[in-house]
Amino acid sequence: MSGARIVYYDHGERAEAQPRFPHGEAGPVVVASNGEWTADTEVWISPNSHCALLNHGVARELGAIESVEGSVGNGLDALVAPAAAERVARIFYEADRQTYGARYDFLACLDEAPVRVEYRIQIDNREYQQTLSRLQFLATTAARHGHGIRLRL
Repeated sequence: MSGARIVYYDHGERAEAQPRFPHGEAGPVVVASNGEWTADTEVWISPNSHCALLNHGVARELGAIESVEGSVGNGLDALVAPAAAERVARIFYEADRQTYGARYDFLACLDEAPVRVEYRIQIDNREYQQTLSRLQFLATTAARHGHGIRLRL
């Protein structure tokens, strides 16, 4: 796009020093017998993995699960019911199988004013695969223990 300034994510820099690149988190949700729930954060999702999850369609697939309360991919919490935790694990496993052999350059964020700035990430597949592995472990553990999952993407 002509006239746009492009800023790339620096994988060597701390994510906190690059606030225009969104990140996420995930963790188990334990539902008590009285219906109250508690959530914890077990997986921090880097801007690299956050961008890959959105642009590879993983967030869209997760949001299509009927047992998900909230929208996946809008930066707010989405809660996955315990009954859907195994399905979430399968989505993460399938996403991992699709990461090999390609290079990706995705738009992470766009500012239009006062000057158009594109914030982009060249995906580090190895880091993305490590995040998917942690998310797979979280989802399979939640399924095994009858817990739900909190996702913030």
